[in-house]
Amino acid sequence: MLSHAHPELTSAEYVVFADSSRRYVDCSDAVCGLLGYTHEEFLRMTVDDASYKVEEVPELFGQYLKDGAMEGEYVLRRKDGTPVPMHFKAVVFSDGCNAAVWLPMKDWREPYLSALLEMDAGKLKRKVDVALAAIESARASQDQTLSRPSEKQAMNDAVSALNSLLRTLKA
Repeated sequence: MLSHAHPELTSAEYVVFADSSRRYVDCSDAVCGLLGYTHEEFLRMTVDDASYKVEEVPELFGQYLKDGAMEGEYVLRRKDGTPVPMHFKAVVFSDGCNAAVWLPMKDWREPYLSALLEMDAGKLKRKVDVALAAIESARASQDQTLSRPSEKQAMNDAVSALNSLLRTLKA
């Protein structure tokens, strides 16, 4: 990574930097490995390019710049198109540097349960989207635990519950 004098970021594995136009200007090597891009490819991308739900990006990024910080769950897209659900914490530093730390979600159950517990209708849609992406990502992985019928059934049940939640939002 380029030289960034932000001690809050030194211990983080997945770190990205973007300019106010949403263009990536730097990242850790782990980010490239996570998404499947070379460093050069990644630096030709924008936040929109790496996002699974591109239509959300302008509003969310604008709110982040306005507020100076943002934290939550989001879904990125690997080079092969598969989703990468994650937690993120983004900060606009006093020197104007826009940085985010990503923490990929390892288990689909976490975002699923978070969606089921969400009481704010405004936040529910995004949480359901993240949970569905986490399940899709888990199904696409080569994890041996997914070969168990009980795990497959649990995922099918979760998808049904999440789709029911989505239907209630539309009603």
